[in-house]
Amino acid sequence: MVAGLSWFGRAGASQAADMALVQAAEREAAARAEADALAARLEKLEAQVALTERYFTEAFWTALDAAYEPILKHRPLTCIVCGHTATRDGFEIREDRCYFGGGRLERYACPGCDCVFGPQKYLDLDEAFVGKDYQVLYSRYAEGDSTANELRAFRSLNADPAGRYLDWGAGGGWNRTLETLKGEGWNIVAHEPNAAAAIAESGAQVWDGVTGGFDGIFSNNVIEHFRDPVAQFQAFHALLKPGAKMAHASPCYDYCFAFTRFHSVFLLGRSPNILAERTGFKVVDSERDGEYINHVFQRL
Repeated sequence: MVAGLSWFGRAGASQAADMALVQAAEREAAARAEADALAARLEKLEAQVALTERYFTEAFWTALDAAYEPILKHRPLTCIVCGHTATRDGFEIREDRCYFGGGRLERYACPGCDCVFGPQKYLDLDEAFVGKDYQVLYSRYAEGDSTANELRAFRSLNADPAGRYLDWGAGGGWNRTLETLKGEGWNIVAHEPNAAAAIAESGAQVWDGVTGGFDGIFSNNVIEHFRDPVAQFQAFHALLKPGAKMAHASPCYDYCFAFTRFHSVFLLGRSPNILAERTGFKVVDSERDGEYINHVFQRL
């Protein structure tokens, strides 16, 4: 009861309070409706952006396929592992379609080293364009959690607790490898060119792109992305101490997961050893366990 008010006054005050509650509820409902409408508009815009991105991606690669078809019939092709050169007819051709809108994927099985490389249209692109292509991919797509296999690759190095190791292709926050190894006391430096911000935000040491002297390098699901594996292994050679090892695990030592343009080389058969021999390494250990396939390379 409000002191000093008559029954009529109290009734009026109660009605005013009820009216205020009703108005507040109406404002809240209007705000919710406005928020829902804004969310629906945003969802529609995001769908339109995704559709536009998909359209232009597919249009670009369809046009490039049309341009490459007459060229590839006569152009000499060179294996990116062993350097074997022949016309298109000198290679076994393997075809796939890109799941990510990249059109036709024509790859070549090399008789000189057994690797499968290509598509040539992707190998011909410059690094700046490829980097943007990866940025577009990872703006909407995240790899699965590969922590177990990445840790397995690291442990295959028989690492020295006092050593310094480089995680090549550390991921964009989709695994717990860096966190796990840091918790175990290992000195790990991370490199992920296509998700550098995510690595920096994790608090990991980020490779400066220059410093070498590493006791080891390891990766998982990365080696199949190398568009120039010889140059990449030569760069690894310069980063490692003499006698140091690197481990690269990937299911793509078999011809699998071929449905993406981002996989440029499949190191089948003799090709890991030939790649090692050409770049100052030797294969000192190998392991195969289902999709986990790992080769350990030692710097000579």
